[in-house]
Amino acid sequence: MRNLLKLKNRENQRGSVVVEFAIVLPLLLLLFIGITEFGIAYYNKQVITNASREGARAGIVALSEEETQGQKEERIKEIVHDYAKDRVITFGEDSFSIANNSVILEGCNETSDDYCKVSVEYEYTYIVLQLINFFGADFGTTLNIGASTTMRMEP
Repeated sequence: MRNLLKLKNRENQRGSVVVEFAIVLPLLLLLFIGITEFGIAYYNKQVITNASREGARAGIVALSEEETQGQKEERIKEIVHDYAKDRVITFGEDSFSIANNSVILEGCNETSDDYCKVSVEYEYTYIVLQLINFFGADFGTTLNIGASTTMRMEP
């Protein structure tokens, strides 16, 4: 009789594992995707930082005699863009371009300034927060990533 009761209890609890798994699986997936997306955002921060360094390095080298100050600024922006465009991880239309992102130059004039400061800003769009907002939440879905590098002008 005792064995019959134990067997009957096991049969009653068989479906509970499936129900528990169905409850826990979405939470685990959300946690995994969130950690992955945080890693991607952190990687993009490093790319933006390196792009500002590349731009500042290009800004401190001497102007060629044919190059005007306006041409130098455009060259610096192109260097920043070329460095970051293939390295930034984006989803969908959100890509790194000169039009969508701001590259701010300060100094970089070898006749009057002794430094060149390049600031780069980029707007990263979260996938997880967009999914959560789909279900009625109202979280912001973007993260502004910025970096700034200042270098002394070479004599």
